[in-house]
Amino acid sequence: MRIAYLAEHDSGNGFYRGIGPMTALKQLRGHQVRALSRDDDRPPLAEVRNVDVLFVHRFADERAQRLVREAKSGGAAVVWDNDDDIGSVPKGTVAYRTFGGIHWERRLAGMRKIFRAADLVTAPSRALAERLGGFGATRVEVVENYVPDQWIQQDARSRTGITIGWVAGLEHAMDAERLPIRAVLQRLLDERPDVHVRTIGLGLGLRNDRYRAADVVPLMELCERLAEFDIGIAPIAELDFNRARSNIKLKEYAAAGVPWLASPIGPYAGMGEQQGGRLVADDGWYEALSRLIEKPRERRKLVKRGAKWVAGETLTKNVGRWDALLQETVERARSA
Repeated sequence: MRIAYLAEHDSGNGFYRGIGPMTALKQLRGHQVRALSRDDDRPPLAEVRNVDVLFVHRFADERAQRLVREAKSGGAAVVWDNDDDIGSVPKGTVAYRTFGGIHWERRLAGMRKIFRAADLVTAPSRALAERLGGFGATRVEVVENYVPDQWIQQDARSRTGITIGWVAGLEHAMDAERLPIRAVLQRLLDERPDVHVRTIGLGLGLRNDRYRAADVVPLMELCERLAEFDIGIAPIAELDFNRARSNIKLKEYAAAGVPWLASPIGPYAGMGEQQGGRLVADDGWYEALSRLIEKPRERRKLVKRGAKWVAGETLTKNVGRWDALLQETVERARSA
């Protein structure tokens, strides 16, 4: 297939939903793949005139709509993908001021225009797929996020102390407000001199020299940073936005050899020890963290189970899912 794709080239979302799968399709399946630039003032219309499929991640503005129209006029199939339920960002949050209100209404209008032309819409979770269907997408398929194969590592840890880590984008501020995780982490730092806490993305303002926060870590460096954790956490509140998330964070922890604790909500519901971690109720974080801190043998068992699970959750192992969907979509478009 001749594939052109448009994705954010400087974000983790753009990698998981665009760059990663498209690179795998090129390297492992031999398809002709080209990335479209967002740097120019004008959309690269000429680059979608001789392709079999145009793949667009997230973009729904006028530029993206022009690319879709041009690709369709040339007989190409169009696949549009999204991985966040932006329309469900709670009011009163920083994210809502950036993406909600009139910003969301404009985006939704663009999405609906693209849905009328798209042959397929993809999403990483069933909840988000259903949401997109409600907005007008007629054919929606779930394709999960998968980790790069080179991330999987099981290096033995020889350091002293216990590091609890949380990879949390700024949107997780609403989770920190609604869940007691900040207070629990502060209590563990106060009570246990061997405990360290690291956050990547969201700063929690914990009062202790053993707490460190990093603003942004490039995705390709993330696994190396995760390997510094002894326990990874994924606390999320009961919100529509969270129910539509993907489960990639738990795959990232497992790939880095880190046992995890997560809220039993949305993408994490139904997961557990067979995937390398445990689910924790809102009021159970202190007890769950304390247990893993005190029981290194349990941590090692979870690491082994997580490694077995995530070995099947890589881009290489799952590129066939993308391949089959795109080829089927091209055939459907030609038949139509």
